[in-house]
Amino acid sequence: MNGTRLQVMTMVIGGVIAGLLAGCGSDAGAPVDAAQAAGPDTRIAVDAQVTPGVDASLAIDAVVTATVDSGTASVDSANLGSFAVYDVVATFREPMTQPNDTIFTGSFTFDSTSKSVSNLAGSLTESMTKVNGVYGGPMTTVTLANQLSSVPTVLDGASGLLVTTFALTTTDTFTGGGFAPGGTEYYGLLEGTPNNHNAYAMIFVNTTDPTAVPTQAQIDKLAYADCTAGGMMMSSCMTGTSVGGYGAKGTMGGYPLSLVITKR
Repeated sequence: MNGTRLQVMTMVIGGVIAGLLAGCGSDAGAPVDAAQAAGPDTRIAVDAQVTPGVDASLAIDAVVTATVDSGTASVDSANLGSFAVYDVVATFREPMTQPNDTIFTGSFTFDSTSKSVSNLAGSLTESMTKVNGVYGGPMTTVTLANQLSSVPTVLDGASGLLVTTFALTTTDTFTGGGFAPGGTEYYGLLEGTPNNHNAYAMIFVNTTDPTAVPTQAQIDKLAYADCTAGGMMMSSCMTGTSVGGYGAKGTMGGYPLSLVITKR
């Protein structure tokens, strides 16, 4: 084992490193327990600095290189970043379905080193929900668990990202393909295929301080679309956009009202 170069897959879970070593001997590529890799009488120590406070429900992978020598594994170089979890609530006012509004409630992971967002996921309420024939709650919701877009932008002098999470593992939401805010009709209409029932929510994340109170220009760039069964009006999807951000409000007059991001 002396001098063997190994690939270590580390998982940062609540500030604790759990090592899975691969590439040992004839079993190259097969993940094995660290103690097994070094032998039953050898303890393996992995030296790395990690940031505590990461939600234990998350596993953030980083590949690092380790050298095993005399039963000790030392990390040569690893940039695990500085990860933190944030909760987000984005509200879209729906003047035609009061008292119901469309609300995206979710969370994401922010890496302050790379200024990147990952794992944006949550649920989107459907404001057209009716109870006993009138708009009311509890509203039905659509799960959005596929972050497929993160676009750098500068709004009101603040650097940030427009991050979008989807119901499906595709960005195709509107006919013609894609999800550009301002679209209204479901993907499949002109394609001659059934509605794929996609939905999304787009938020703005300030990469200097995700919890900074957003300006109106930043709120104006929020958007959502719901082309699932509960969000359809004939061939049109429920949408929420602003005149300031995209030139028009949503299909039922919906527009972004507020964005609140808090650190856990």
